[in-house]
Amino acid sequence: MKNLSAGRRVRRMKASSGCPMLRSRKTEREFRSETSHQGPLDIEDLVKVGHKVGTCPYYGSRSMVPTADLVILPYQSLLSKTSRESLNLSLKNNIIIIDEAHNLADSLISMYDAKITSSQLERIHSHLEKYLERFQNLLGPGNRRYIQTLMVLTHAFLQSIAYPKGANYVDPLSSGSEVQSDLDFSIGINEFLFSLNIDNINLVKLLHYIEESNIIHKVSGFGDKLAMLQNDVALEGTTAEASTLSGFRALVSLLSSLTNNDGDGRIIISRARVISSVHERGYLKYVMLTGEKIFSEVASEAHAIILAGGTLQPIEEIKERLFPWLQPDQLHFFSCGHIIPPKNILPVAVSQGPCGRSFDFSYSGRSSSSMIEELGMLLCNLVAVVPEGIVVFFSSFDYEGKVYEAWKESGILARIMKKKRLFREPRKNTDVELVLKEYKETIDELSSTNAKYNPAPCSGAVLLAIVGGKISEGINLSDGMGRCIVMVGLPYPSPSDMELMERVKYIEGLESSLVSKTQARLDILKCCKHRGRQYYENICMKAVNQSIGRAIRHINDYAAILLVDARYASDPSRRSFSHVCDKLPQWIRSHLIPSPGNYGAVHRLLHQFFKFHRKETSNQ
Repeated sequence: MKNLSAGRRVRRMKASSGCPMLRSRKTEREFRSETSHQGPLDIEDLVKVGHKVGTCPYYGSRSMVPTADLVILPYQSLLSKTSRESLNLSLKNNIIIIDEAHNLADSLISMYDAKITSSQLERIHSHLEKYLERFQNLLGPGNRRYIQTLMVLTHAFLQSIAYPKGANYVDPLSSGSEVQSDLDFSIGINEFLFSLNIDNINLVKLLHYIEESNIIHKVSGFGDKLAMLQNDVALEGTTAEASTLSGFRALVSLLSSLTNNDGDGRIIISRARVISSVHERGYLKYVMLTGEKIFSEVASEAHAIILAGGTLQPIEEIKERLFPWLQPDQLHFFSCGHIIPPKNILPVAVSQGPCGRSFDFSYSGRSSSSMIEELGMLLCNLVAVVPEGIVVFFSSFDYEGKVYEAWKESGILARIMKKKRLFREPRKNTDVELVLKEYKETIDELSSTNAKYNPAPCSGAVLLAIVGGKISEGINLSDGMGRCIVMVGLPYPSPSDMELMERVKYIEGLESSLVSKTQARLDILKCCKHRGRQYYENICMKAVNQSIGRAIRHINDYAAILLVDARYASDPSRRSFSHVCDKLPQWIRSHLIPSPGNYGAVHRLLHQFFKFHRKETSNQ
């Protein structure tokens, strides 16, 4: 018995000792001293110092935050109050610089979104039930009451997204917008709580209990072990959704969201359904609508905030969404021209194709066989005049796939590939790097070969990319990788996106009752007169600016930018209203050729542009 007791004491001592890399205060001080004498270090250097001294480089660097002159961290760590507190990061009288600030407003509100699926709720409810059944006699009355409250909530949430009894199958080929609207809808926080009869539950006290009791770790650990023993699931290899702990965290996040003010967000309820005999799970999602209050906490503490980015336009939207309370004399806007000379850029709005058809890539016109064929003929002409690499941006993977298959069937693809090799952006982000590597190697190999034996610009490759995909965000398509950027249409987001429409309604100031069904969601933009419509257009043009900004990455770089759609092409001197091209970056907008006429004029411009740069390159 003595040995057993001693063994238990040893195990408790080991458990309480924590991470062995954090036991010595002396080594922590040595780490701080070593790093402070070496100047700025990257992650690899910090790891080397940590190994040398014998302490944890992560916690060692965190301990240096209060004394640091410059702290670099992601959006989430800066904008989340709990993250700042855990890092011991003070914003008082400090200067905050936020790069790539075009994403700031959306990143801020998306940080406070919360989503939980029916499978997560079922798993949590089952584990809570088994945990209570096993330990009911050992738990105090307070613990039992809180666990039962969690079970009431998970049961209520499951009922709200359950597949309606007696509902018919939903045929995806039918225009069942009315059926769809009954399965997907939004609701305010208060209305949601009252409809489920859970408005009398004190969520603040419940969240405090969850944090203090560590109940989610206890229940998830017990449930997973029990399931493994019963061979219900294999603990290794479980997906993130199947993990009880991740499900509990999703539940806590949703409960926390329900404590917000009623007007700060909306609850989206997507009920379970059957489509073509396949059962689709439902989910609950809280959508934050405003980041103004959250950002004001940061702004009130900081000495100054600098928002930086290459595609910040339009700045008015950022101001309205993040700091509408700011006085005009407190906001200073600075914009400068691009580093490249005007001769290195050729932006053209292309309204007609080689066969004379007007380009219309609106949702109703883009899928027609004539429009897809006209786009293919345009590319057939471009591969004959543009050297090295051409990047073509489509609005979605589905549309790119449809165009690719149509070109393949019609023989257009074969004509393109006689001049240039063709690559496609993969859906998996992990595969993008390999595709880009092959794309670059092909351009370098074929272009250098042709430069030696055949000076004609029939070389290189074509890359079909997606707006909003990995290639459109942060990828460097400099020099030959991006000699010509082709933007196909205006990539407006789908009006059937309920989250988007909720934000549009909030920004426009529309009543939530105006939008209850899918058809109403599609028509909501017609109700928007100013701010909501501007926000919707800004999403589109930010995506355009990010995509075309992948080219021209240094002072000697040059590229043509083709905006392919009749909606881009209009004479600025004749505009009496706001136009999409007004939201292009100044360095592109000031040189944009709005409508050179038929495609022949476009082809001549491209020929002259690349001929001029070919001569300049040969003279260097």
